[in-house]
Amino acid sequence: MSNTPIEHTNLSMSENTITVYGTGTIEATPDVAFAVIGAENTSKRINEAQKENADTISTIVNTLNKMGIPNEDIQTSDYRIEEEYTFENNTKQFIGYKVTHLLNVLIEPIQKTGAVLDAAVASGANSLSGIQFKVKDPEEYNQRALTLAIEQGNEKAKDIAHALKVPLPRTPHQVTEIVSSSPVYRMLSQYEGTSIQPGQLTMTAQVKMVYVFPT
Repeated sequence: MSNTPIEHTNLSMSENTITVYGTGTIEATPDVAFAVIGAENTSKRINEAQKENADTISTIVNTLNKMGIPNEDIQTSDYRIEEEYTFENNTKQFIGYKVTHLLNVLIEPIQKTGAVLDAAVASGANSLSGIQFKVKDPEEYNQRALTLAIEQGNEKAKDIAHALKVPLPRTPHQVTEIVSSSPVYRMLSQYEGTSIQPGQLTMTAQVKMVYVFPT
């Protein structure tokens, strides 16, 4: 997360207010996977490199379709043509034109991730990266994390009010979500065959709560 978590003990008093911070954390089981699948090839002639690459990508997409992945879940993330060179005896030697075509692929259900990647490789894919495990609909988990954060903040406010012997209102004057509830995605930097372990995702929410008590 880009936001810096606030310590649970961070609280302050100002006039007739009690300000507390609450944090809620939820573990979620990922149900979808995202992978970058593609093909890279080099040829002396640019049109040959393009055709070879296009044929391979077409085969990969057809394979993904047969495995139940629709075209709307397959999107091009990168397409580029580069000149490849090597140096021999301090002389620059032209190797050919390298064509790269990468696809962002949504895999659902997550249990078939390994089979999909294996099939893609068998169809000519020679680039696999960025395998991420996510929750397709994280809103339910976000709300649960937010509820826990509010409950924790409320308990802190009760403890402070009890220690100060002041009445605490039933509801806070202000509640502000200071860290959006978003999952910490698990990601594999390298594909290691069919042994895919998605593990758990962590959803975190934090709130600032201000209570105003009568004098």
